[in-house]
Amino acid sequence: MAQLLLVVAHLTLPMTSYGQKKSFDSLEVVNIMQKTADWQLKHEREHPKTDWHYGAFYTGIWALYETTGQEKYLQHLLGLGEEHRWRLLDDIFHADRLTIAQVFLDLSIEQKEERIRVPTLWVLDAHVGRKTSPDVTFKDNPYRFEWWTWCDALYMAPPAFARAYAATGDVKYLDYMNTYWWVVSAHMYDATESLYYRDDRFFDRKTKNGKKVFWSRGNGWVMGGLVRVLQHLPANYPHRDKFLQQYREMAEKIVSIQGKDGLWRSSLLDAEEFPIGESSGSAFFCYALAWGMNQGILTGNKYQKAVRKAWQALVKNVNDEGRLGYVQQVGDSPKAISEDDWQVYGTGAFLLAGSEIIKLKK
Repeated sequence: MAQLLLVVAHLTLPMTSYGQKKSFDSLEVVNIMQKTADWQLKHEREHPKTDWHYGAFYTGIWALYETTGQEKYLQHLLGLGEEHRWRLLDDIFHADRLTIAQVFLDLSIEQKEERIRVPTLWVLDAHVGRKTSPDVTFKDNPYRFEWWTWCDALYMAPPAFARAYAATGDVKYLDYMNTYWWVVSAHMYDATESLYYRDDRFFDRKTKNGKKVFWSRGNGWVMGGLVRVLQHLPANYPHRDKFLQQYREMAEKIVSIQGKDGLWRSSLLDAEEFPIGESSGSAFFCYALAWGMNQGILTGNKYQKAVRKAWQALVKNVNDEGRLGYVQQVGDSPKAISEDDWQVYGTGAFLLAGSEIIKLKK
């Protein structure tokens, strides 16, 4: 439920310069979260409202509601669910379709309404009940969208299974998620670099400067997914330490390649290829790192500096109307960006980051 109901009365506080220390003031963080959310709700994209694009946005809206307790955000999510009868899109084995399931499950827990979760649990039970061995190769695989064959999928699907466990107490959802996370990791995680390839098409690909290709938002999806799984993994779950280890490895790497301006480049190991800082990957990294600090998992001044630099840089990418710019468009590899590029999932990541920034020790 809401952690900062007390701030609601102050939400009309004038905006200030977010490049200064006030960018970490609780009221200022809530102000800019609300401003970006409200702008985004008024400026829609032609994506299905229950697919991954909006699903990622709504994970951010849920975080905003939890942060502020503002009823209008809760009602928007409840209205979305009722409009779609709490059903997911039809191709139920596609990981992207499970992104919105995370929000539906969070709502079912908060509202204490089992009917909200029934359609989602039916889908997840279909996943758990499969007996076919997974094929997580992407290239030349006609069934690649029935398994988690691209790293983005680790944000879309595994947190839904973790929330199904939280809603039901049935460990089968955690066990399924755990099994397939590590199947994917064995295939796509480069332990030398502590980063994920987007999929196996990139194993031998190089940038124009001869560097390995690791996509910023793709790895942001993974780190966000790790956080959203760990949130619901019990302390005594047998494989929790394995998730923590990968999370720490990635956090260490991500901090080491952060740009001087606080943002990450769309091609993580080749800042020269696309030299402008990119908002969506950076927002997911900011979210994941701040969460680790708030949980006492990441300690030390380097993480404190990295998170604060990232948040200050991100808020500078929000214009006067509330639009978050410099967001790479829909894709599967590093690309160029501009100030006018925005997307719903970028705003969702920004809201998630803000929800953790507000908890940082001052």
